[in-house]
Amino acid sequence: MCHSKTGRIMAICASACLLFALDCGLLGLAVQQRVITLTDINMQLGPLSIITHAPRSSVCPQKADPLTNVCDRFSAIPGPASYQIWLFLSTPERGPRSTRVLARWILPLRHESRI
Repeated sequence: MCHSKTGRIMAICASACLLFALDCGLLGLAVQQRVITLTDINMQLGPLSIITHAPRSSVCPQKADPLTNVCDRFSAIPGPASYQIWLFLSTPERGPRSTRVLARWILPLRHESRI
């Protein structure tokens, strides 16, 4: 059976895209289930920026003045631990405020008591 070169290239590209999508999904699941612990990432690829934030500790630093300790004010409202990912597009030729958020994902993490 003879296959064309274009058909083979398309099949390889489709396989690579499928593998990439599967890897992204499995990485997200591993982070969500706390199998992998990631740190903050700040990466730029041309005009695209990828910024990620790992869950923060709920322990606030001790400060002498409770009115200036913003952390204590917001720690009374506990939120679920989550890993956040932002994808930005920056076009500096359009001016200083030309950065747009293309996508934002929030991966809620599994509770530690269930592990």
